Amino acid sequence: MSPPIHETVPLTSIRQEDSPTPLPLLDELGIENVKFNEDETAVEKQTTDWTSIYVAASLSFVGAVQFSLFFVIVSLYSLGTMLVSPIVGIWANKIHSSVPAIELGLLLMLLGNVLYFATPVLPIPLSKKYLILIARVFVGVGSANMSLLRAYSVTASTGVDRAKAIAYVTGGLALGMTMGPAFQLLFTPLGSPGWVITENLQIDIYTAPAILGCLFNIFGIYLVRFHFVEKQIGVPDKAEKEKHGKLPPYDKLAIAVCYFTWFCQMFIITNLEGYILLLLYKSNECNYSIGTPLAMVMFAWDRSTVVRNVAIAQGIKAALSLITFWVYIQFNLGRRLNSNRTMYACLAGLVFFHLLTYMWPFLPGEITTFNNNDVLLANGTELVGCNTDHLTWCTYTTAVNPWIFYAGYTVVIALTFSHSNIALNTLFSKIIGPRQQAAQQGFLQLAGGSARFLGPVLITYIYVEVGPRWVWNIELAVVIITLASWILLKHRMVPLEVPEAFAQFQDKDDPDRVRNKKQKKSMNV
Repeated sequence: MSPPIHETVPLTSIRQEDSPTPLPLLDELGIENVKFNEDETAVEKQTTDWTSIYVAASLSFVGAVQFSLFFVIVSLYSLGTMLVSPIVGIWANKIHSSVPAIELGLLLMLLGNVLYFATPVLPIPLSKKYLILIARVFVGVGSANMSLLRAYSVTASTGVDRAKAIAYVTGGLALGMTMGPAFQLLFTPLGSPGWVITENLQIDIYTAPAILGCLFNIFGIYLVRFHFVEKQIGVPDKAEKEKHGKLPPYDKLAIAVCYFTWFCQMFIITNLEGYILLLLYKSNECNYSIGTPLAMVMFAWDRSTVVRNVAIAQGIKAALSLITFWVYIQFNLGRRLNSNRTMYACLAGLVFFHLLTYMWPFLPGEITTFNNNDVLLANGTELVGCNTDHLTWCTYTTAVNPWIFYAGYTVVIALTFSHSNIALNTLFSKIIGPRQQAAQQGFLQLAGGSARFLGPVLITYIYVEVGPRWVWNIELAVVIITLASWILLKHRMVPLEVPEAFAQFQDKDDPDRVRNKKQKKSMNV
């Protein structure tokens, strides 16, 4: 009896559905989505949950926009953020979840805005100005949750997607800070008293931002409750650490440079928005403005002209920021651009802006001046320029061309702020490595909050006493020191080198890592 003949069938002709244990086709999954276990069986990798990243970006916008929605008491807001951010980060790391702290932050911001709006009718035996201060502290404490959102963009994304995920969240943060003043300007036509609800309660230029803030926070709570799913796919779990050992420690000096850089960036942007925007408005209840805004002093514009021109400048700045983040996300520039070189260019751009808009003694322009006698003779008519009885430096300070000033502000500041926001936060996360980062992000926010707290206080005093030229001198010094730190420590501003067992948590084509490897090879040669 002859042996049975076995027909050879090509593997490609076997239909997967006929197999008793069908496996996903590699072509369908994509090579980058497939890994192999130790028994060589193909399994699907975890992928970035983009829905949660989009929610985190939206929540970053909600928190950041409330920083600049109010043109007064910026320092009190920042004090709350500064003190609580590290605590919130440590708490999130300890419980291995960011959701409770994020929800608590949104509730505190909601409470702060309600308190701000209802201050005139609250039966509390405190001065109204102290209630407003307390309200802003509540909002500042609540906004400490923004550090958790940046940390989440790292832990919820794969190494390949990390730069793009960070771009989403930092983009929401930067757009919120940019759009806040623009929203505030929309309420300018309301004036005061605006729409009167009761004798002591009204919707006007000062209270309308609080209502908008409440709506933003309610929207944020809705997003967290129904659309936010917390995942930890970007960091090794406990089992992997027990199997392969702990990650090496990160470079604390490099992290310190990042902290100082964030301080520098927040110091510059807070002061600029303060002199271009914050000084424009005064509250009848609490006069926190230091006086006439720089635009009225330097360019002899009346108040309505300043409002119009500032609105145009903020609109252009916001549009450029939005375009920048769209380009970063659409073309995934985080995987193409080296973070160090981007930071060099951004810091150099800040130096260029300050030199371009500096009140050089040789400039031909002069500041228009008047004094208290002129105010009396004007009989209520608004005078433009600088009151020499209040600001003595007006007589010897030259005026900058307004076209140059606002072109520099809208273009240079918009581009440098947007690019450095992404580059700094991306490299910061890489230096720490694939580990929980909520605590470190909290201290990063502490650095930014300290700049927003100290900046208005320090710079206001200098502006009044010796003028904007010395404000520019201090800001230039801070930027130059920051740029020098990056150049001198460039060999340390690199991603953490992790063991091969944890390589899956990093991007093998990361432009920061590739450049670092090339530098090491050249040094060995």
